[in-house]
Parts: sequence; C-alpha cells; structure tokens
Amino acid sequence: MRINSLYSFLILLLIQAPIVADSQGTLILKKTEQELKRTFTLINQGETDSARLALSHEFQKQFRMALSIPGSVKYPWDSLKNVAKIESPDGLFRLYNWNVPLISGSNRYFCLFQFKGSLKKIPAMALSDFSDSVSEPGYFNGDSLHWYGALYYKVIPFEMKNKKTAYILLGWDGISREISGKLIEVLAFDDNGAPKFGASVFPDYQDGKLQRIIFRFSSSAGMSLRYKFQTLPGKAVWNSKKREYTTETESRWMIVFDHLMPLDPQLEGQYKLYVSASESAEGFVYENYSWNYVREFDARNPETR
Repeated sequence: MRINSLYSFLILLLIQAPIVADSQGTLILKKTEQELKRTFTLINQGETDSARLALSHEFQKQFRMALSIPGSVKYPWDSLKNVAKIESPDGLFRLYNWNVPLISGSNRYFCLFQFKGSLKKIPAMALSDFSDSVSEPGYFNGDSLHWYGALYYKVIPFEMKNKKTAYILLGWDGISREISGKLIEVLAFDDNGAPKFGASVFPDYQDGKLQRIIFRFSSSAGMSLRYKFQTLPGKAVWNSKKREYTTETESRWMIVFDHLMPLDPQLEGQYKLYVSASESAEGFVYENYSWNYVREFDARNPETR
C-alpha cells in the first residue's frame, strides 16, 4: 500500500537526515509533501467514520515524522490545502490542524505542534481529541492527551500573572449539522514544554471561572470572532466650554465577537436557533494579566487601523 511505502520512506529519510544537503532536503520535503497530500485525499473517501479516523491517524503519524526532516520548520506545506498552518507571532511554534467530518454531522479534530526557538529540542507533538468525553467543556483543563478539539485560525500571545507567555487561540467547532461553535481557548506550556489548555483569565465574564469560552449558534447563521483594533465609546465627560457632556472614544486591540441571541426569547438554550445581532458586539480587552469583558457596543464603530 502507498501508506506503508510512505512510512518506510520517512524512516529511511530520518536515518539519513544528518547527511541531507539543503537543496536535496528541499526536494525531499516536496516529495514527502506530495505523498502526504495523496494520503490526506483518502480520508474523506472513507465510507465509514472508523475508516476516516484510521486514515487521519495514519496521516498524523506520517506528518509528525515528516516534521523531523531537516528544513521542515521553515517549509510551507502549501499543497496540504485542508490543513491549517498557523505560526505563533513570537515564533515559538507552528500548529498544523485539520478536521474530519463524521457521518453524524459532528467533527473530530487533529493537531500537531512543531516547536521552534527555545523549544526546538522537543519533537513534534500530536494532540488527542478528547472533546466527546468532556461533560462541561467550559471548565475543563486539558493537555496533549486530553484536548478539547477545534480548528484554530488565530494565535494571540499574552502574559500571565506568573510572567510566562500564554496564548489565546481562536477556533471553530462543527458541533453538529444544526449547531456550530466558535471558541476562545487558552494555551500555556509547562516547564517541560508540554501544552496545557484552559485557564481562568476571564474574571468578569459569567461566573469568572471559565477555562475557555465556547459560543454555540445556528449552523445556517454564522458568527464573527476576531482579534482587531476596535474603536469603543468612552465615558461621558462634561465639556465646560460647550456646556454639555461629550463622549470620548478609545481604540484598543481586543477580541471582538458578535452578540448572540435566540430568534425568540422563549427559545433560550436552543442553540440551533441562535443568531448574531448584526449591529451589536461584545469583546475582551487585555489588562492586568486578564481578558476583561466589554459589554455590548455598536459593532459599526469605525476601525482606526
């Protein structure tokens, strides 16, 4: 089988890795990328969930080995169109992330970390999607073997109270055919470089104890969750010259998301009927090692950058 031949090919490459020249290494990475692409196309051709997941696990194993090839840390892997490739702004790691749609309408997620900089000595690390076993995902603390799976699209570094760098991950979750999700995940690394997921950094949102924030809404509606430079209304200040109150504005980098509401107030909790209030947004601003909640504001405020 092609899959087994690629596995043998990657093992041979890793044995020979110390003697691979730069130009030859690029050719090897291109060949490896094309073989990985062929393997990935087989995933969605699987006729059962178990077949798709088995193929995705095999792809993950092969890709993890490929990330040990010299030069892979700078290689773009552009041919893997359905694999999200995100680098942290501080250059510490790359994320390779993809989803497998299941017949039920839900999704299973896969993710690989490739470390750079001070963590480069750590091999590429795979995450295991544990979300099916989590009863209260907002309060769940995870690690590489117990990961609340999602498809990430943004990494935002910030400083924790312990002065260590952590990261906000913005992501998407296809919960079912009727319900989609967006989430704000918190990622940190322990002293051994192992990833930890979840932290109480949202002190004034809901009960202040959430480890991550998950939004659920109708799959047919959509929701915006972005990190942007946003203009906000400030406090009303008395202008003695004009003899009236004037409202100053301020512009901040912040996490901005649509305000969600049910189509009818009596449908509260039925997330398949939740939609965005198009002219109203909410958000989080980073201050004093926390992400502080900003209540509803006019989403039409102009951006200044």
